[in-house]
Amino acid sequence: MTLTTTDIGYWYSNNPEDYLFKEVNLTFEKGKVYAILGQSGSGKTTFLSLLAGLDSPKAGQISLNDQDIAKGGLTNYRKNAVSTIFQAYNLLPYMTARQNVETALDVSNISSTSQDVEQLFQEVGISKDLIDKPVLQLSGGQQQRVAIVRALASGHDIIIADEPTGNLDEETTKDIVAIFKKIAHEQDKTVIIVTHEREVADSADLTYELKKKSFKLLEREVS
Repeated sequence: MTLTTTDIGYWYSNNPEDYLFKEVNLTFEKGKVYAILGQSGSGKTTFLSLLAGLDSPKAGQISLNDQDIAKGGLTNYRKNAVSTIFQAYNLLPYMTARQNVETALDVSNISSTSQDVEQLFQEVGISKDLIDKPVLQLSGGQQQRVAIVRALASGHDIIIADEPTGNLDEETTKDIVAIFKKIAHEQDKTVIIVTHEREVADSADLTYELKKKSFKLLEREVS
């Protein structure tokens, strides 16, 4: 599974010269954690929305296994290939952790047993006594873990996370990053993390920095 951007560009106005980025050519492969590093306003969240199929580039194309995702339909792409994890978690506050995951599976028509869901919670460090608690009774780190389980339960090969540690303390941040690395390396997923935190970016296998309207590969690779 390979996700590729070919000469993509994006701008808000009608003037292509007033662009956030352009002619971006990047490749994302299974089994690796990628970081998109950039300051607020740099365009990194917009870039994430393109990779997640939530918006379309103004120029160029995004391909999954050499197939233009726009031609197959962005709805199909989101349904079958990619899961997005948001900084604000986007959980249903009146539901338990388990109900949040099972509701997402029902909406997507994905069948899964209660045992499967409990196993996923266990893998990300959510104990059995927390699964049936309302998510508002969980800490920020625990809620982020629930959001990760919801993404994993879909079975999608691509996991995209928008500032997933932005609301977390340093220790919890390390735990969440470790979970993402485990997902990529042990489950052979493509994990793409958008972040403004240099420490988070340094934990990725490959980091692209979006600065001055262009992407630059930071010359280091973490094993």
